Amino acid sequence: MYQLEVKRWLMEHRFPPSEGWSLTVDVDAMERANGGLHPAGKKEAAGLAEAALRSAGAVIVAHPIHGRADMVATKPGEPTFVIEVEGDSSRQKEQAMYSALGQLVLSMGGADENIKFMLAVPDSKEWERQLLKIPARVKLQLGLDAVLVSASGVRSV
Repeated sequence: MYQLEVKRWLMEHRFPPSEGWSLTVDVDAMERANGGLHPAGKKEAAGLAEAALRSAGAVIVAHPIHGRADMVATKPGEPTFVIEVEGDSSRQKEQAMYSALGQLVLSMGGADENIKFMLAVPDSKEWERQLLKIPARVKLQLGLDAVLVSASGVRSV
């Protein structure tokens, strides 16, 4: 599952604009399969996922406060979620997870308890094995949710 597909299913199952969520989604050229070498079908899959995000009401732009976070979800009465998303790629899953965790930690500037952080990855045994490496006490201290995402739902690890 590509990164844009993870974003789409996360929106649909956890942060649907139809239920009051405002969603800002950052999309870069590699996610759209523009430039470089990409697997056959990635451009089409990414295009469908981006179209679904847009048609549901997600805004495709860097967030004015949280910058290039992959996704930022807000809703009155709920915490703001700053989300880093990884998808399947040629990069090792372990390295992708470390990179995403590093990005999240660097975005944890203030001590705002109204902000929660999330790491979202495809729902597979390999990704689940990576997320299980994050100690529960670390997730608790950082206000970090780790989730596995598929077309059929989102589950926490």
